[in-house]
Amino acid sequence: MSSLPHPNVPNWLKEAKAAIKDLGAQNAKIYWADFLLSIGVGYTFAFFFFQLPGLSITRIACFIPAAFLIFRASSFAHEIVHLPPGELKAFRVVWDLLCGVFLLFPSFAYSHHLDHHRCDSYGTDRDGEYLPFGSEPPTTILYFFMMTLVWPLLVIVRFLILTPLSFLYPPLRRWLLTRFSSFGIANFRHTLAITPATPLRYWAFLDFACFARTWTPVVLVTMGKMEWTRIALMYLMAVTILTLNFVRTLCLHMYINRNEEMSYFGQLRDSITLPNNVMIAEWFIPLGLRYHALHHMFPQLPYHALGEAHRRLMATLPAGSDYHGTVRPSIWFVLCQLFKNSWASKQAEVRNAAPGDA
Repeated sequence: MSSLPHPNVPNWLKEAKAAIKDLGAQNAKIYWADFLLSIGVGYTFAFFFFQLPGLSITRIACFIPAAFLIFRASSFAHEIVHLPPGELKAFRVVWDLLCGVFLLFPSFAYSHHLDHHRCDSYGTDRDGEYLPFGSEPPTTILYFFMMTLVWPLLVIVRFLILTPLSFLYPPLRRWLLTRFSSFGIANFRHTLAITPATPLRYWAFLDFACFARTWTPVVLVTMGKMEWTRIALMYLMAVTILTLNFVRTLCLHMYINRNEEMSYFGQLRDSITLPNNVMIAEWFIPLGLRYHALHHMFPQLPYHALGEAHRRLMATLPAGSDYHGTVRPSIWFVLCQLFKNSWASKQAEVRNAAPGDA
């Protein structure tokens, strides 16, 4: 587990680190069992969803668990990004082959997430997952919600056309990796840094695999081996999973920072903890991300340890600690507060503009 961000830390944060110091090890059995069960059952429901005819109750009953379980399986990309170097190597590769490539969401598409944890980039243009939704008019939230309809089409263009061209024209390859390989739901201005440690050969392998995955249904439809409606159903599944991911994103932070660097404690106060309604919260914010403030305190803490870590901190830390201040009662409360802040921002914008318009 990484050390605390600077030496002048408050006593309560030192107590927090001491309280969870034995929870930092990844349990490979939990990772494998959770992922394989989620992806296996999710794909099974998806198979029946694709095969059943018409708009039946049975088909809808297959679609809903398929979307939620595949969404859960895809969320392991977050865990993979935070795994220490050398840990669970086989898990990374299997996740990419069974989930990342199939969903056109290879692990490199989430590598930008580490910028979200750095004090010099969190909440700024260098953060691929943050926009000030709480400080912008509600139309901003609506715009990015509507982008869930467009994003699958952009990803298809990326792998279907731009990927092969990038290997034929090297300057395009560099642009593709830095500007169109961060599949963040929010900040499209983010630039992915390519360093000497970047596994470019593995990324190229994943790119080729996604290229083949994208072309396969096109070829099958052209040959008459697959109905074109199957592609429409795949698009519906993709949009649903992206919508679930967007809802999850809105529940993780207050989103009130306007492109200013935030300290470690500023990030903590801007993050949210949702310990209640476990079943509902885990469906919409899977793999323990509902303990998001805790995750920002200790990013390398494995997801299966976050619940126990939260219980220890609530019992150990003083009631007035910053961590206690991150607790919210429900997902609905968080979303309502976000829209309330967003609407207040819109009203303030109108009031500030009024004198100049007179």
